[in-house]
Amino acid sequence: MRLVLTLWFFCSFGLLLHAQSEQLLKFKSEKIELGEITKGELIKGSFDFTNVSDKDVIIDLVSTCECTEAIWSEDIISPGETGQIAFIFDSSKKDEVEPIDVDVILKNMNGEGIPYFYYLSYSFDFIAQ
Repeated sequence: MRLVLTLWFFCSFGLLLHAQSEQLLKFKSEKIELGEITKGELIKGSFDFTNVSDKDVIIDLVSTCECTEAIWSEDIISPGETGQIAFIFDSSKKDEVEPIDVDVILKNMNGEGIPYFYYLSYSFDFIAQ
C-alpha cells in the first residue's frame, strides 16, 4: 500500500509540474522595477509578451490592487503575435513601499480544465522627502 501511495504521489507531482511548465505566453519581464518616484505621481508601464504556443490565446482577466489600472486587449492573440498588458500606477493611493501584484488569467484551460495564469509584479521606491 505504501508503495502504491508513493508511486501515486510522484506521478501526480510530475503531472502538476508538466502542466505548469507548458506556457502559452512568454513575458519579456515578469517583474518590473519602476525606481524612485514621488508620492502622487501617475506612472505608466507595460508587461510585453509573445504567444509562444500553437494555440490562439485570449486574456480573460487582469487583477491588481486599487492603485493600478490595467489595460489589455480582449482580442485573440494568435501564435507568434505579441501584445502587452499596460498599467497606470496611481502612487497617491499608496502610503508605503510594497510590490504590486498583477495576476493574469487566460480563457484558455489546461488539460485539467484549469485556466492558465501568470503572476506578474512591479515595485517602486518613494523618494525621501
